[in-house]
Amino acid sequence: MLPLLQLGKSSLISQAFMKGLIQGAIYGIIIALLFLCLLPLIVKHIRKKQAKKPAAIKAKKSSKVRANQELKTSLKPEESGKPIVTTFSESRILEKQDKRAS
Repeated sequence: MLPLLQLGKSSLISQAFMKGLIQGAIYGIIIALLFLCLLPLIVKHIRKKQAKKPAAIKAKKSSKVRANQELKTSLKPEESGKPIVTTFSESRILEKQDKRAS
C-alpha cells in the first residue's frame, strides 16, 4: 500500500510542476510581447531626451553669443546716418567727404 501512495503523490507533484511550468511559459510570453510592443515607445522617449540636451546647450550658447553681440553693438559709436546700400557714385562721394573730414 505504501508504494501506491507514493505513486499518487509523485503524479500530483509532477502535475503541479507541469501546471507551474506551463503557467510560467505563458506569463513569460505575455511579458515578452508587452515589452516588444512598448519598446518603440521607450526608444522614442529616450531619443527625445537626447535631442533636448543638445538643443538646450545650443540655446544657451546662442543666447550668450547674442548677448555678446548686443554688447559689442552697444559699445560701437553710432554712425552718422550713412546709407547702408549705396551706388558706386554715392560711395565715391562719401569717400571724398571722409577724406576731406580727416
